[in-house]
Amino acid sequence: MVLAVVLSLLVLPGLAAFTGPQDDPQPPVDITPGDGSWLPINSKVTLTLTLAEALADQTLESGQAAQAEAAAAAARSDTDSPAADGSATTADTPPPPARSSLEEGMAIVSTMCLWRAASAPASDARWGGNDPAAGALLVNICDGPERYLYVPDPPPGAPAAPPPPPPPPDPAVLAQQAYTELTVPKPAARRSPPETNSDPDNGGLPYTWLGLHTWVWVEDWQPLQRTVDLRGVSATVTATPTSLVFDPGNGDAAMSCAGPGRPWTEADGNQPPTGGGCAYMYRSVTPDGALTATTGITWSVAWTSNTGAGGTFPALNTATTSSFLVEQIQVVVKR
Repeated sequence: MVLAVVLSLLVLPGLAAFTGPQDDPQPPVDITPGDGSWLPINSKVTLTLTLAEALADQTLESGQAAQAEAAAAAARSDTDSPAADGSATTADTPPPPARSSLEEGMAIVSTMCLWRAASAPASDARWGGNDPAAGALLVNICDGPERYLYVPDPPPGAPAAPPPPPPPPDPAVLAQQAYTELTVPKPAARRSPPETNSDPDNGGLPYTWLGLHTWVWVEDWQPLQRTVDLRGVSATVTATPTSLVFDPGNGDAAMSCAGPGRPWTEADGNQPPTGGGCAYMYRSVTPDGALTATTGITWSVAWTSNTGAGGTFPALNTATTSSFLVEQIQVVVKR
């Protein structure tokens, strides 16, 4: 740094001029007056480092290494990155929205602190002796002098940076898949009088009695589940049996029971079913052959997930059909 100082020669009136010894004359001293200013101390200083050097001596601040690599990749691929002076290089970039002076100032500071491609010819000393054909030169003018960073191109055949992980799946989508894949079997229906009763006079068809309660029940009455997992997210669909539905097949409305029903016992007699029983009484015989009854289960369906999300799906219905006769009890008296 050069310091220019202004020195003034003061001559007081009435005083004799001081002279040195006459026998030892001194050569005259030339005093050059200055302009009263200092040489600037904030002149721009350039520093060129490679990315490896900057990482080794911790020149890059936290998070700037990744931003510099991204800027170098953008420069290599000729993307619409901003020029070294901060101006955009594409003509069709839409104008930014109007901002206040405070926002404008903050935006300028934020932009200044980003690494960006530098506009420097190959012969420029700012390349730091590095090969312009083998890398990208970046510049950062944040809080002081310009800093230059040379980022070499990856070697040929080097694996590309792994893509960012995909976002977590939507648990509702997984639940829909689980609902589609859920298998709900047909119920194993039973009846009393039992299906093994058969009438040899009517082709060996099974039958039930007129005027007696025909009891129905199912043996498979438990919740069913299906779970789908994907990238740490899981959704579980649960189908829960809620009612037993019996359609007698004779044109009457179907009846519904709250549980799975139960087998008939001698203690039940011909009384209306109690204790979880489910039964229907036929009032007419089947003169034109067997009828077809249906025994089914209604299932409520809900889903949960390990994210806390959940919901419901439409109810499911499964059913089993059976054919039998309705016959009148005949009493045979033997003498």
